[in-house]
Amino acid sequence: MMLLLWIPLALAALLLLTGILYQCVGGFLDRRRLLAPGRIVDTGDGRRLYLVEKGRGGPAVVFESGFGATSLNWAHIQEAVSSHTHTVAYDRCGLGWSSEPVSERTPTQIARELRNLLQSAGVPAPYVLVGHSFGGLVMQRYALDYPGEVAGLVLVDPMRTHEWPPVNADRFATVERAHRLSGCGAALARLGLARLAARSHLCCSARLSRFLVRMAGAKGEYLVRRLNTEIGKMPPHVRPSIAAHWSAPGFYRGFSAHLRSVSDTVREMHDPEPIRETPVVVLTPVTAVPLSDCEMQKFGPRSRQIIAEQSEHWIHLDEPQLVIRTILEMVVATAPAEEAEAPQRTLAASVGAD
Repeated sequence: MMLLLWIPLALAALLLLTGILYQCVGGFLDRRRLLAPGRIVDTGDGRRLYLVEKGRGGPAVVFESGFGATSLNWAHIQEAVSSHTHTVAYDRCGLGWSSEPVSERTPTQIARELRNLLQSAGVPAPYVLVGHSFGGLVMQRYALDYPGEVAGLVLVDPMRTHEWPPVNADRFATVERAHRLSGCGAALARLGLARLAARSHLCCSARLSRFLVRMAGAKGEYLVRRLNTEIGKMPPHVRPSIAAHWSAPGFYRGFSAHLRSVSDTVREMHDPEPIRETPVVVLTPVTAVPLSDCEMQKFGPRSRQIIAEQSEHWIHLDEPQLVIRTILEMVVATAPAEEAEAPQRTLAASVGAD
């Protein structure tokens, strides 16, 4: 009788150990195979951040990703822009290949970490800052805190603070639900189950991931449809790295840290001072309500809005050429005359093609 009781317990323990070992070995191999073309930079403050640099010239274009996204989100845009100037993309603490966060995930703190990274990596100012969604708030904060280092900003559908708690209290439940799911994701990742699902979904037949999605119900199916839509617009070669990130327990802990700071982020950026001396371009998708003149004035007197006529929230995936052209226009407008010739030729060719 005791033997019959111990057999299933032993099998369960064996499965758990196998999953943990699978996760440990897989994580080790991921870092060995997929870290290129970037590098890890020790910023000297207990943080190690993953950085991808491409191109030459100035001003350097620095990319900041949206909520939960990494440098991979900018891969195709960075490749195009780097043909004409120096470009930098990176993973924030808690995401991608970077170390886990040791402080709150607010725009002020992240802007400080980004500045330390750029200085540690030897990337000279001034910068053209490009940020998507939550990353738009980070770049707006950077320009406010370090104005002498910023030549211009391109904000790609920046996060609208009035849509999030505590300004919009109705979204508290959404944030809390996502926080709980992140905790579940971290537990599954430690057992190797997130790795099985992510690799199945992004790199293999997707049979296992489809089964898990059906188990999750209608909300799970909706979320996966949205992810598939956006990932399908990214270069195929980034999929193994996305799968590696989603397989790591640290990804879910980092995402949860960002969620915990949503309210503090909104309080910090809901009514910021305007950016007075720096040009700002805001790209707004056609599916969103255009920003009013009063809302645009919050970005500063030199701000202007462009409507992306064929885009939803991820404009840099829906209309990459629009984003590339907007960035190069900012580079030309802010670059020294001798460094602006290549982007000017690209812009002329782009206009001719349009």
